[in-house]
Amino acid sequence: MDRERTESGQYVEEVTLDAVIDVFEAADLPVLTANEVAEALDCARPTAYNKLEALVEQNKLRKKKVGARAVVYIYPESI
Repeated sequence: MDRERTESGQYVEEVTLDAVIDVFEAADLPVLTANEVAEALDCARPTAYNKLEALVEQNKLRKKKVGARAVVYIYPESI
């Protein structure tokens, strides 16, 4: 199945930053992994990771390393 494109030929964004924030607002705890976000949005983990990193850059999320390779993302407005 082909992805939808805009009139200029660019792909239509399927996972928005607002959708990621919605996942945090609906979560029991405001701390999630990229895998949890990907599952909630039914998207690939790299897609979720890229959106999470964009939100960290915009200071809308914080991230914390919790193991040798594990990272959690924190939605500070929920705390």
